[in-house]
Amino acid sequence: MHITQIQPMYGTRHQFDAINPGSTEHLLGLFNMSHMEYEEDRLNDTGGEPSLSAMTAKAIAILNKNKKGFFLHVESGRIDHAHHVGNAQRALKDTVEFANAVKTAYEMTDPNNTLIIVTADHSHVFTIAGYPTRGNPILGKVISNDALGNPKATPELANDKLPYATLGYNNGLGYANLAVGGDPRYFEPSAAGTRTDLTDINTESHGFHQEALVPLHYETHSAEDVAIYASGPGASLFQGTVEQNVIFHVMNKAGRLSIRSGLAPIK
Repeated sequence: MHITQIQPMYGTRHQFDAINPGSTEHLLGLFNMSHMEYEEDRLNDTGGEPSLSAMTAKAIAILNKNKKGFFLHVESGRIDHAHHVGNAQRALKDTVEFANAVKTAYEMTDPNNTLIIVTADHSHVFTIAGYPTRGNPILGKVISNDALGNPKATPELANDKLPYATLGYNNGLGYANLAVGGDPRYFEPSAAGTRTDLTDINTESHGFHQEALVPLHYETHSAEDVAIYASGPGASLFQGTVEQNVIFHVMNKAGRLSIRSGLAPIK
């Protein structure tokens, strides 16, 4: 039995940056005792965690040496975690960093022979509500237009005479305004299911957690279809609404992974 020797790497961004892809065949990087930081909090991490895009770049630099090609899976699972605690700010910021990782992968590979697939395993009960005026901050309270199309001077009021944020959740822990958002919310009690007066609340602060309609101990997944974005060989096979298993078959065909698949290779 052949045991592949893996070069472990524990700790800091400085150590991560010092890794030479040219002389590294296998690398395991461990940067935290459990989950890594949200992108919002990453720069304050004592160990200096690398970003998702930096790890993507390092992985591709190492794997690119394989002339037979490679498979790379990149996950931004903390988008999911932020939604579960009802913290849209961290969810969106991690989504931006995930987009940076996708951009990194695209720029470091040949689009003519590299299939890149971007998708999700589920959606969340996350919603955008109201008619905010153009340019209204996505994390802000809804400010709509008057009859002439001009932005109003004050936030829109719901039927309960209270302002409301553009973003919200159908269920979950509900409103909180903490000094630090994200994971600490798991240890906070859930909302009572009542509306909060947001008039004097900064909904764009890092510790703001959106209101939720149904009070639960955490926000749940939802059931609508998720999108599949793709580029490169085989990307055209993603058309319309498809079953999840189609992703495997496209990867199988594009990568010629199985001779017995019965699928002709993509030219």
